[in-house]
Amino acid sequence: MITVAKMTDGRVVEIVRAAEKVGFSPDRGWIMICCDFEKTYRKRTEFKWVPADTRFEWVRAYAFG
Repeated sequence: MITVAKMTDGRVVEIVRAAEKVGFSPDRGWIMICCDFEKTYRKRTEFKWVPADTRFEWVRAYAFG
């Protein structure tokens, strides 16, 4: 399953994972997004952590198979 979301700035991203704590910040609640998810798995490079309070226009889960 893949979870895709549209950010308020118009970018469509994949939500890779969510974490309560991360090593680089004392704040709680983070989401890892992939900005170039249309590439094959081995070529993805644009992973970013964003705060969990980031707003999305929509979020959709897709199941394949």
